[in-house]
Amino acid sequence: MTQPPLPSLGPVTFRLPRLAYLVVLLLAFGVIPFAFTKDGTEGSSAAISLRSLVIVVPVIAAVFIRRTATVVDRDGIRIRAAFGARAIVWDDIRGLSVNERSVYAVLADGAIRLPCVRVADLAALSRASGGRLPEVAEATPKAAPARRRRR
Repeated sequence: MTQPPLPSLGPVTFRLPRLAYLVVLLLAFGVIPFAFTKDGTEGSSAAISLRSLVIVVPVIAAVFIRRTATVVDRDGIRIRAAFGARAIVWDDIRGLSVNERSVYAVLADGAIRLPCVRVADLAALSRASGGRLPEVAEATPKAAPARRRRR
């Protein structure tokens, strides 16, 4: 006899950490001098030109960081990318595959990478599935190896 799916608390969203926005800030500081300096050698007065379009690069990076996510609930998995999304129901998922640092949802016609899901997140992923995935033990953090003192 099969057990009914366990109730989940709601959708769980896996996304990039907020620290990733630091990259956007660094990009903006690097791009602004290039975008607003005038071509030529007559001086360093600011001018708006076609090079000013380079300022869009940090904006695109911010959109990528904001949009990229994996949302897991009892209905399935929704994968959001910068310019698109895909929903997969649990009946289409055959299992999960872990390849080095990436987690993939295995389907009949291939595998799809689950962005922002790490190996350490597999326990939260199985809880959010509402019983569709087997229980996985929580990842135990490993301490960094101790350095020996030089004598």
